[in-house]
Amino acid sequence: MLGLRPIITLLIILFLVLLGIGAFRYWIKSRDVAETIKDRISTWVQEETSGQYAIRIGDIHIDPEKQSILVSEIIFQPADKIKGAGTVYKFNLQNLLINQVTLSSFLESSLLELSNITIAGGEFEIIRYADKYDDTTSIKGKKQFSQKGLRGIKIDSIQLSQLDLIYQASNKAITKLESVHLDLYGFHTDSLNTSSTNPLPVSSFRLAIENLKTELSDKEYELKAEKFILNGAQHFQAIVKKIELIPIAGSSLEAIAAQTPVQMDVYQLSIPEIVIDSLDYRSFLEDSMIRTPMILLNEPSLTIFNDRSRPPSTKSKIGKNPHQLIQQLIFGLEVPVLQVKNGSITYFEKNKEGTDIGKLRFGSISGNAGPILKGVETKGSLQLDLEAKLMDQAPMKAHFYFPPGANGQFTVQASIQSFQLEALNPVIEPLARVAIRSGKSNLLNFSIQGSDQGANGKIRFSYQDLKIDLLKEKETGTTTKRPVLSLLVNQLLLRTHNRMDDRKAHEFLVRQDRDPTKSFFNLIWKTIFEGLKSSAGIRSKDSKPA
Repeated sequence: MLGLRPIITLLIILFLVLLGIGAFRYWIKSRDVAETIKDRISTWVQEETSGQYAIRIGDIHIDPEKQSILVSEIIFQPADKIKGAGTVYKFNLQNLLINQVTLSSFLESSLLELSNITIAGGEFEIIRYADKYDDTTSIKGKKQFSQKGLRGIKIDSIQLSQLDLIYQASNKAITKLESVHLDLYGFHTDSLNTSSTNPLPVSSFRLAIENLKTELSDKEYELKAEKFILNGAQHFQAIVKKIELIPIAGSSLEAIAAQTPVQMDVYQLSIPEIVIDSLDYRSFLEDSMIRTPMILLNEPSLTIFNDRSRPPSTKSKIGKNPHQLIQQLIFGLEVPVLQVKNGSITYFEKNKEGTDIGKLRFGSISGNAGPILKGVETKGSLQLDLEAKLMDQAPMKAHFYFPPGANGQFTVQASIQSFQLEALNPVIEPLARVAIRSGKSNLLNFSIQGSDQGANGKIRFSYQDLKIDLLKEKETGTTTKRPVLSLLVNQLLLRTHNRMDDRKAHEFLVRQDRDPTKSFFNLIWKTIFEGLKSSAGIRSKDSKPA
C-alpha cells in the first residue's frame, strides 16, 4: 500500500504545477507581456524603415488557451521628415485577430512566424506627392539587431474586410473606395528590400471591391461596377464585373433626350466583364498611369439616342474625335491592345416631326483597338480594326486610323458583304420616308479621308433588283405608300441594277464639307450616303465617277 508521504508529495507537486500554469497564464495576460509585444514590433518598424515610419498599437488581449491575440487598433503613419515627399502610406486597422500563435515564440524568437491574421475594419491611405524621395531619407541599409531583437515577420495569410481605401494623386485628385476586401498570402518582410524585384512583400494577393460608384465630372452620368478583383504578385490581373455608365436622371434615353434643350446624344454603356492583363499597379498609384499589355472588353453594349425634333445644337464638336477625347482624360494610358469581343452599338434617332424613331444597329462587334496612348512620348494616334454585322445581318470589316495632330485627321476603310437591302428599312423608313421594297447589295466598299474641315470619299456600290416606295404620314401617325410617285421614281430616276459588269459607273468620288456642330461619325455617314445616291442614279454636284 502506498504510504501517506508520497501521496502528500505528489499533491504538492501537482499544486505547484497548477500554480505555475496559473501564474504563467496570468503573466501571459498581464500588461507587461502586452507592452513587451508592442515594444518589439514598434522597434522593428522603426529600424526596418530607418525611422521613416512609426507604428502605434492599442490594447492587446491574449488568450493562451486558444493561442490567439486580439489587438483593438494598429496605427501606421509616416514620420514628419518624409511627409510631402514621394509616395506616403498610412493605415489604421481595427479588430486584428492573430490565430494559432506560439506565444513564447512571439516573445522570444527573432523571426516571428504566424499562421493567420484576420482584420475587420480600418482605413488605408496612399498619398502621392509631386517630389521624389530625397537621398537623405531613403533606406540605405538595414541595421543590425540585438540577439533578442525581432528581425523579421512571416505570415501564411492575412484577411482584411471592411477596409476603406483612400488614394490622393499628385494632382490632389482623391479616390475613395469603401468596404474593400483584401487577402494576402505568404507575407515575408525579407521582400521589403527596395532592391527586390517583387513589388510587394507577399507571394500573392487578392483584392476585391464591391459596388463601386462615382459621378463623372459633368454630373450627368454615373459610372458603377458590381465588383473589382485584382489577383497576382509580380504580375497582376484585374477583372471588373458588370460595369455600367448610365444617366443620373434615371429615365429612359428617349425621355431624357426629349428634355434636352438642343439635339444631343444621350447614351448608356454596359460591359459584363473587363479583363486587364498584367496591370502595372505602381504606375497607376505613383504616376496615375494605366499601363498594361492588353485590356479585354467582353460583350460591351452601347446605346445612343438623339431627338431631332429638338432645336439644332450650335455647339462645335471640333476636336472631339476619339483620339482627341483620349488626350483629355485625367489619367495616363499606355495600352498596346484593347480587345473587344461580341459587342454591339445601337443608335436610335427620333425624326424631325417627333412621330417615329429610326434604328441603326451594329452587332457581333469584335476586334482590336490600339495603341491607346496618353501621357507618353508618342501620343494622339489610334487604330481600330473591327468586324461586325450591320443590322445584325450583313458581315462587315472596318479599319479606322487617327494620326497624331490637332486638325482631326482620320482615315476609314470598310467593306460590307452581300445582304438584302430591306434590312435597312428600320432606319430609313422613319427618317427618310422611303421603304426599300426589294434589292440586294452585292458589294459595298468605301474609303474616306477626313479632317475637321471635311472628307473625301471613294464609294463602290454594286446592287441589283432595287425597288423603293415613297411614303407619306397620315394624321393618325402611321405611314402609307405614295403609289404614283413611287412608280415614277422607280421607272425614271432610280437605277434598278448596277452590277459590276454593267457599263454604268459603280464607283464615285465624293466631297463632303463638315458641319462643325455634328460629330465626325455624321461626316462619315453623309459622305457614304452621297456615294450611295450617286450609284443609284441620283447625282450630286459634289460627286463624280471615279
